[in-house]
Amino acid sequence: MLTKQRLELLDAIAQTPEEYIPELLDFVHFFHQQRITKSSSASAWDAAMSEINSSNPERQSLRRQRINQLFTTWAVLDSEDEQKESLKIIESVEGISI
Repeated sequence: MLTKQRLELLDAIAQTPEEYIPELLDFVHFFHQQRITKSSSASAWDAAMSEINSSNPERQSLRRQRINQLFTTWAVLDSEDEQKESLKIIESVEGISI
């Protein structure tokens, strides 16, 4: 049995001019991919946070050392302008914050 919303969607598709069908199909594929990505990203984030919060003190210390090394390397290898540009790009991505 089809729901009212599904019938409305099918009706809207039926009214779409033939030349726009490829774009509509691309949009549907993009929509599905985004849903899968958001779901898997949320699961990965939850797993990472769980690992961070429940790991033993030695692993937490090692993780802090590695993060420190990463930031030190970043500061040494990149110019300030490159760092600012990278930060702008990261901040422009929806859902990302530092």
